Amino acid sequence: MNILFVCSANVCRSFLAEMLTRYEVEERHMEDISIASAGLFAESGYPPDPQMVNYLSEMGIPISEHQSKKLEKEDVDWADHIVVMEKKHADIIIESWPEAGEKVEMLGSYLTRTEVVDDIIDPYKRTSFHYRLAQSQITLALKALLQKLSFD
Repeated sequence: MNILFVCSANVCRSFLAEMLTRYEVEERHMEDISIASAGLFAESGYPPDPQMVNYLSEMGIPISEHQSKKLEKEDVDWADHIVVMEKKHADIIIESWPEAGEKVEMLGSYLTRTEVVDDIIDPYKRTSFHYRLAQSQITLALKALLQKLSFD
């Protein structure tokens, strides 16, 4: 199974989701899952946001090499699941690649059991509150996502 996390620039939210999921997949010995990330508006080659790197370091999670990557058709074709941070991300992907519609889901859907799905806020260059909120949202949603995948 191939999981692709997508946000705007691939330096903050999708980067964090990718690193956390890689770590959990390795810890749970889920060898049949591959993880990647990309950004809809990314410029390739940028390093991850230092605040997200610090968060991972504080959690004791190793950080693999990462440079931002722009979402391409090959990524969409590769992915079995495309997990986005905002509704507008889902809309853009489905508009650009209609055949990917069934693969796209919002990470925020794993935070609530209602039909109203919240976006994962973009903390980039905002306050520490925004970073903590995004980190909490992503961490909690990924636990639920991985639990679902463990039982599928």
